[in-house]
Amino acid sequence: MLSSETGVYLQFFDDGESPERELPPLGPFELLIIRHNRIIGDREQVEHDMLGLGSVERWLEAELELRRALGDEPGGMRRGSMRIRAPRGDIIVRFYDYAGDEPPKIPELGPFYAITVGKREVRADDKVLAVRSTDISPWTLTDAIQPGIAGSTKADFSVFSLSARDPVANTGPAAAPESRQPTATIAELPAAASEPTPVSPPRDFVERRKVQREVYVARPDASDFASLTPDDVVQVDRLKQQELGEQLMLERLRKERQLRPLSTLDADAPAATPMRFQPPVKERPVAADVAPAAFDDYEPESFGGRVLASLWRFRIALVALLVVMAAFSAYGYLQPRAAGSGPQRAAVGEKVQTAEWTFSVSSVDRMVKLGSAPATNGGYLVVHLLVTKKSADPISLDPSDFQLIDATNVRTAPFSAASAIYPSTGLVWITTYATNVFVQEHLIFDVSPNAKDLRLLIRPANTEVRLPDP
Repeated sequence: MLSSETGVYLQFFDDGESPERELPPLGPFELLIIRHNRIIGDREQVEHDMLGLGSVERWLEAELELRRALGDEPGGMRRGSMRIRAPRGDIIVRFYDYAGDEPPKIPELGPFYAITVGKREVRADDKVLAVRSTDISPWTLTDAIQPGIAGSTKADFSVFSLSARDPVANTGPAAAPESRQPTATIAELPAAASEPTPVSPPRDFVERRKVQREVYVARPDASDFASLTPDDVVQVDRLKQQELGEQLMLERLRKERQLRPLSTLDADAPAATPMRFQPPVKERPVAADVAPAAFDDYEPESFGGRVLASLWRFRIALVALLVVMAAFSAYGYLQPRAAGSGPQRAAVGEKVQTAEWTFSVSSVDRMVKLGSAPATNGGYLVVHLLVTKKSADPISLDPSDFQLIDATNVRTAPFSAASAIYPSTGLVWITTYATNVFVQEHLIFDVSPNAKDLRLLIRPANTEVRLPDP
């Protein structure tokens, strides 16, 4: 026996979902418009116990899923597929562009018993009607149902039933799909069947009127506040702040006196408890029925808890102190070493600066014989310096301010300024200097002419100048 129900029913599901977890179908709907981001549907009536399936919780979950699909609830659909059925097996599918102005060029497809809409395909009675590559791509139709439409693309489609669109069809039996119509012989047809059956003229397609949906917003009506003055708003804010301050003060006093929040409900509640810590009068008669063991888990705050609370309260100051200490440590580590920690290095021709002098080794000469004084180590080393006085009254320079260091770190002092080797060689040690004027000085060392890896130590600057090898 054919069903007399009209419209289509919508059911949300996931692939592989167990039967006990499936949501019941919702409907009937007169029309369902499927778009890439939402569903638009019109209900004829509300039926929540079709065929006795689904509990109240599943019905509520199905209604919530429908609200998400319609765009009335935030969050979007939770189940990725939809199943659309019609009790009379007269589902019609029409592909078109919802936002377009021109009438649809693709004919209506159907009738079908069930439509399954997934993320990438639309099936009608297990035949693929359309597919798409992404969630926002248009549907590409196939020729599984009707040849000649394969390759056409449409963004949206609508689903409805013939019985819901044509009220005349509700009075008679529903027309079954061609695939399910039984064949009959001429002998089985009644005599009246030989007469021509009047055929209703085809009706032109009429686009459904777009109705603006009413969306309920849980916000207070602005007209309620139209009569409020700025002074009223300030008064309301002041009352809220006062109420909050009273609650904070009571909580602080309760902690200071170590009163449990429900201590006044005990059978032996102290009579001296302030009235502001006592419950309302209507709640006091039940104090004897409350078991004292219900409040045994309350303990005063321990010393460790108070210490942790204090540290948490001053966490910003502690973090700032640690950052400052780390910055000071990094600054001390990155500073260059002091002058007393070790000599610095310089090359020939490089300027060596102090607060009072500027030194520069200009050249080095090695001689086997110099003047009349014989060489003890077999030769002489003459270091030519350019010296500049930077301050007005610096300490006078002396050859003892310089030393020669060999590869074995043996230090050798130059000849003193009073030595007889200076006048006999024509080299002079100058003792008077003009400010900011270059002066040529000469240091004479008694070393072997073949000595290598020699360094001149300038003691006022604590700098070693590496001398060239022979």
